[in-house]
Amino acid sequence: MKSFDEDLENAVAQHGHLCAGQILGVRLARLGLAALGIEKPESYRDLITYIETDRCLADAVSSVTHCKLGRRRLKHKDYGKSAATFVDRANGKAVRVSSKFWINPPAGADMRAYFAALTDDELFKVEHVAVEISPFDLPGKPVQKATCALCGEIVTDCRHIEQNGKTVCRNCAGQSYYTQI
Repeated sequence: MKSFDEDLENAVAQHGHLCAGQILGVRLARLGLAALGIEKPESYRDLITYIETDRCLADAVSSVTHCKLGRRRLKHKDYGKSAATFVDRANGKAVRVSSKFWINPPAGADMRAYFAALTDDELFKVEHVAVEISPFDLPGKPVQKATCALCGEIVTDCRHIEQNGKTVCRNCAGQSYYTQI
């Protein structure tokens, strides 16, 4: 396994700056990997990570685990929590690591020193959990493709909806995050 400093340096390079989220995310990810016995995440393909935030911590977790959205090994569940679940598909084991409290060093404090003074037990809760992963959520090529009857766009991996006897995408079913103008 890389050193904490190497992981933090890579996370900061990916994220763009050093912040509390980067330090916490690196530590959180390293703790999850250690709990599963994964020593070389850069070459381990059976790891899937569920991240529960869209903040700085997410970039650090992705950097350390080498799980990426586009490779279908990073899953985003926006629960607004500083937490991640690490699933080892090879043996079915999973562990969820979460921050015990909102942590921000005092203004002007040395972030590295501040967090170094706190143990993993003080910072995080670790729980062994079970995660059932749908075949439609696994890495690899799409298992299924459908064409929306209304807009004509392709929808992969069972993300379509049957509505009034037609196959439609979520946008056309009224579940869009955007509004056409």
